[in-house]
Amino acid sequence: MTINEAINIKTEKRIKAIELAEARRNELHAKISRIAQIDADLQDIPLRLISGEDPESLKSISESLASERARILEASGIEKDYDTPKFECNDCNDGGYCGIKLCHCVREMLSEQNYQESKLAGGLVGKTFESFSLSYYAEGKDRAQLEGILRGCKKYAENFPNDSMAGLLFTGGTGLGKTHLSAAIANTVASKGMSVIYESAQQIYDTLDAVRFNRAELAERKKYESCKLLIIDDLGAECITQYSVSAITSLIDLRIVNGRKTIISTNLDHNGIKRIYGERLYSRLLGEFRVLKFVGKDVRMQKIKGVND
Repeated sequence: MTINEAINIKTEKRIKAIELAEARRNELHAKISRIAQIDADLQDIPLRLISGEDPESLKSISESLASERARILEASGIEKDYDTPKFECNDCNDGGYCGIKLCHCVREMLSEQNYQESKLAGGLVGKTFESFSLSYYAEGKDRAQLEGILRGCKKYAENFPNDSMAGLLFTGGTGLGKTHLSAAIANTVASKGMSVIYESAQQIYDTLDAVRFNRAELAERKKYESCKLLIIDDLGAECITQYSVSAITSLIDLRIVNGRKTIISTNLDHNGIKRIYGERLYSRLLGEFRVLKFVGKDVRMQKIKGVND
């Protein structure tokens, strides 16, 4: 969802709220003739002011009419704001802007939409920086290394997209926290209203392949190219073919050229990346990505063992 799309949604809600308020006002006018007359008199105030009548006198008349209107409504058991537009956001009255600044309601709408589109609403929703525990890493070198990675990931997410590198490359064995910290970054970036896509390398390859054979719309490929942050999980676990290597490589290259940030998580070591994807991608990843090597023992297995114990 773009800002313009969000503003259009807010504008439609504003128009609807005003239309409903006008309908309620017409209802009041039909039921209570004095309310209709008061409203007509209040509408005349600005014209009388332009005509040169005394501002203080007109202010007094306006306040008197407003008070009478409120008394009549109260006596009739009707709320005084019955025919006032009920906007979702009272800060911008559903206009989308507070002055020249984008209203928080639009930012929240963008954040929610981007969050849903990031596919983080499932099992990854609870993976935040706060829920990442260092207690599963042995004290000493391993824990110190993960503490540094955690700090670096937090800083990256907080400052996103202002980082000089094309992205982050998470390497290391299974169950060492790569997925957790990738999701934590995604959650933080998505909460800022920026588009995030988090998918496995296999899911991305399947989509690119479907587009290639017209089984999916071109827009499905474009979303990988255009999103602010693309997170490719488990690179190297996809079905490896000449086309899959070419497709993934081309996607990463295109994002680098267009200045779009990418995070890649893989169980492969450097030699494995070079063997499967070739010298070209290997060089780009190690030269233009910040490499973070995860170490330690499989956290998932430690948790299972802890439960079973």
